[in-house]
Amino acid sequence: MEEAEKLLEAIARLEEVADAVSADEAHREFDETTLQVFWKQWPDHATWAGSLWRLLSDELAQPSTPHVDPELDETGASG
Repeated sequence: MEEAEKLLEAIARLEEVADAVSADEAHREFDETTLQVFWKQWPDHATWAGSLWRLLSDELAQPSTPHVDPELDETGASG
């Protein structure tokens, strides 16, 4: 679960940056090192995120099935 928490934190931090500055402003205002690191690393991150998104999209496109748990199923009769 630690990795899931890290992902949620990273998404929240990226949203903060995106809310604070437009892409045009970032291009003009961020230092060259930041822009170069983004340019170099983003394709790998985008590929990973795209793969995860496709897996989730495929999963969510399937009809849902009821959760089966015999311990929770009621039989309608009690002794």
